[in-house]
This record gives sequence, structure tokens and C-alpha cells, in this order.
Amino acid sequence: MVEMAIFIDVSKCTGCRSCQVACKNWNQLKAEKTTNRGTHENPPDLSANTWNRVRFNEVVNDGKLQWLFLNDRCRHCEEAPCMFAAEDVPGAIIKDKSGAVIFTEKTKQLKYEDVRGSCPFDIPRYDEKTGQIYKCTMCIDRITNGLKPACVTACPTGTLNFGPKAEMLKLANKRVEQLGGDAAIYPGEEYNTFWVLPETEENYGLEAKATVSTSRKFAWNKILSPWGTLGLAAGFIGCLSKADTVTDQEQTR
Repeated sequence: MVEMAIFIDVSKCTGCRSCQVACKNWNQLKAEKTTNRGTHENPPDLSANTWNRVRFNEVVNDGKLQWLFLNDRCRHCEEAPCMFAAEDVPGAIIKDKSGAVIFTEKTKQLKYEDVRGSCPFDIPRYDEKTGQIYKCTMCIDRITNGLKPACVTACPTGTLNFGPKAEMLKLANKRVEQLGGDAAIYPGEEYNTFWVLPETEENYGLEAKATVSTSRKFAWNKILSPWGTLGLAAGFIGCLSKADTVTDQEQTR
């Protein structure tokens, strides 16, 4: 199977949330009780039972109010930092040949704080009842059987598109040219779920792209942890000891 991708054309989104409903329906995710927060955006955040959520953002440009919608979910990174965080438990987080990053039942053996902390987009969520960590699966059970993800199938406006990644990137770049202005691919071409934003990232409540590899950041976090620091110190002392031994041998000669 070739590498697949979901391309989301934000300019076509009407905030209908068909994608959100389809995700819950196909994956049999439970409904969540919420309260009126003075917005149509609901629920307020991702959770173990909400893997796909439409954000509502109100911005004012040139004195005109704009209501911007963003379908938020896992980006399915090509080099997923969460996989690095799970390397001590083989099989807990896997990268399928389709491009989907999958969380398995083995995530019960992981430290949730490490997994969530490794994600630059704050996506993984923990279920206290099952002890498992969840997120969007790209409908792996559907796409491996020749079907589109449920959210893509349900979208009535053409906002959501699915297919071989090369084709999706071609469509996305063409759309950027058509929209012009601040339009850009977010978060970048190195992800298997990506958006074309007609507005700046800030207008959608998104942080600017990280300039340092998140996997490297997490690697340094592990190294600089108490145990990691001890290991680094031990390695450094070992190198010094080896250097002293070589020097002694040279002086003997």
C-alpha cells in the first residue's frame, strides 16, 4: 500500500461537524456531557472519546468579523515523536505502511505524561477507565480495506480529501496558489494529515511551526532527566578513564 494522506481544505469548511459525528459513530466513541460556554464549539477539547474536533475561532480582519473553522486531530507525523517516547515498549505505537500512526493496547504500559508531552500538537488523550491512550487512527480498519476514513466520507463540502500522499500534496499546493495571500500548507509536507490554511496560523489558534525537531527535543529531555543525567555522567567519566589509560600507555612506550 502506498503512503496515504488526508488533505483538509479549511477554506471550504462550514463548521457542520459531520466529520466529528462520523468519527464518533464509526469508532463507537461515547458522547460527552458538556456545558454552554457561550460558543457553538463543542466539546471543549479532545479526549479519549473525541479524536476529531472542529475548532471555532472568531477573528477581526480590517474591521470585519470572521468565523474560522479548523478540524483538529492527529497529524500522523512521518517521524512521530510519540513513537520515540514509546520506544521502551515495542508495539505500543506503530507506524503503518499507509502512513497512519497507530496507538495499540500496549499504550497501557506507557507513561501518559511522556507520550502527551512528546507531541508538539498536544493530541494524545488518556482513558482512566481502560488505562489506554487514544487518538485518531486515520480509520486504519477502513483504509486498509479500500475505504476512505469515515470523516472524509461524511464531509459534504469537499473540505476533507483522502488518497495517495503525492496526489494530496499536489492538490494542496494547487489550492495554495489559488487562494494566494497568507495561504499555506500546515503543519508541513512531512505529515500525513495536513491542512491548507487561507489565514495565518495565529488566526486559527495554532502555534508557529517548531524549528527544532521535536524528537530531538524529547531526546534531550530524556537525557537531562535525573536518570538520563546520571547515565550521561557515567559515560563521560568512562571516556575520561579510557583517555587516561591511553595516555599512560603512550608514556610507557
